[in-house]
Amino acid sequence: MKKAIQFLVFIIVLASVQESQAQFNAHRYYQQIFQNVTETTNVLFSNNVPVPQPGGGFYETVTGYPVNVNEYAFNYQNLYMNIFQPQGDTITKRPVVIICFGGGFVAGSKDHWSMRLIAIDLAKRGYVAALIDYRLGMNLFDEDLSKRAVYRGIQDGRSAVRFFKADAAGSNIYKIDPEHIYIGGHSAGAFVALHNAYLDTETERPLSTYAWTQSCGFLGLSTCNCPDQLCLDCVGNNQSFSGHATAVFSLAGALGSAQYMESSGDPKMVMFHSTDDGTVPYTYGEPFQDISPYIVGSDLPVVYGSDSLASEGDLINLDYTFYSYTNRGHGVHEDEPNNALYSDIMPKISIFFYSELLKPVPHTLEGNLQICPANSTQVYSVTDSIAPYYQWIVEGGSFTTAPNVQDAHASVQWDVNAAIQKLTVVPYSRQWTRGDSITIQVNVSATATNTWQGTDTNWKKYQNWSLNALPQYCHDVVVPEEAVGDPILPTGTQCIVKSVTAYTNKFITLSTGSELIIQPFSQ
Repeated sequence: MKKAIQFLVFIIVLASVQESQAQFNAHRYYQQIFQNVTETTNVLFSNNVPVPQPGGGFYETVTGYPVNVNEYAFNYQNLYMNIFQPQGDTITKRPVVIICFGGGFVAGSKDHWSMRLIAIDLAKRGYVAALIDYRLGMNLFDEDLSKRAVYRGIQDGRSAVRFFKADAAGSNIYKIDPEHIYIGGHSAGAFVALHNAYLDTETERPLSTYAWTQSCGFLGLSTCNCPDQLCLDCVGNNQSFSGHATAVFSLAGALGSAQYMESSGDPKMVMFHSTDDGTVPYTYGEPFQDISPYIVGSDLPVVYGSDSLASEGDLINLDYTFYSYTNRGHGVHEDEPNNALYSDIMPKISIFFYSELLKPVPHTLEGNLQICPANSTQVYSVTDSIAPYYQWIVEGGSFTTAPNVQDAHASVQWDVNAAIQKLTVVPYSRQWTRGDSITIQVNVSATATNTWQGTDTNWKKYQNWSLNALPQYCHDVVVPEEAVGDPILPTGTQCIVKSVTAYTNKFITLSTGSELIIQPFSQ
């Protein structure tokens, strides 16, 4: 029975290693690597959220849009999302991008064609993507009341973020990484996304999102009470989680105040905006400048577009990327004559997320680069091994034991007769994002001079030796007079070298139980 259990464990481990090896892909998250995606439609994420009732009047009658809503009277609705996943993907920790449609908070839907193209493209690159509903209805004729529409959208965007955090904490149906939930959108959807990132405290809420009043009744001669819209995470489901996203993309978006951006620790963002945008100002101003002359009584607050946000980002040292255009109008991402996205949009969004948020930080590889023929087996380690997965590749040698994908070290037996001896390691994040590869080349030599050049006393620090290798039996060790520090051989260490030369006033200190053996040999 014991052998059977051991064999079963071996099979499970082997299958795990094989599955992990299959995840090594140099292009995940910044190029399309999947041909097909799956779409799960109408996934409920918020129950019975209050939506203001239409207020009537000329403009609502003519347009059919809720542009004059009563903030004191409500209906209730459920909110849904469509979720896109790469077909056949087996990774269990994936970034998710929540996508919000545009429409001035009075029109639009999660089925908008360009939003669907964004979601499909992201899923083909390995992301999970979600197109969400959010509540519509705005009062275009009252600056303060109009802010309540934006705040509803912010709450709904946060509810979508909470949905994925709750899923990750529970059944993890969608296999996402709760620390990598991004949000973005176009126009009003970009307002939702940007405010998710930067309007993140109760003190930043507009006053009109608390208890407020609105003219009502015959000829507006009465006053009705508009209820407090409650806190950022007080509407919708899964309220025990935070609805704050990790990063944001904005297509022709703006903030109610650039001062919502506070520090370099705020979420990173990538923005796209065109100077000829007549709907959302490129710099700052009231929205809908292209149509407001035709709306009698229009009264909207000043908002701050991408150029203003870039300036504020510079002041607070925030990591952001801004792509500015001159001739794309409000649909900065939509190549409308072709019913397609502009070709630069998705590469720029996905590469931003990849390089700024997903890619492992640069690593270094440590181990002997100058080795003696009889010491052909060496161990190499990734310094500060903060990535969870590694891909090891050797040329001109072989691994003494095949490294596991989670091993930050590898033991290599070099072929001393090979023309080239190289070792490469590639770090991968827990989302299986590929980092920069590190390659070292080893030199095999029967004798070499290894000079101490340390600024401290650490004998076992590779950088303290001229060969970037620890002293070995075929090395002539030299401690020059100009060296800053004197080397100390650590406790219990035995080192055999060919010779030692220590110049005036330079010393090699042996710790307790350590040995430095000088053993000349003939070549």
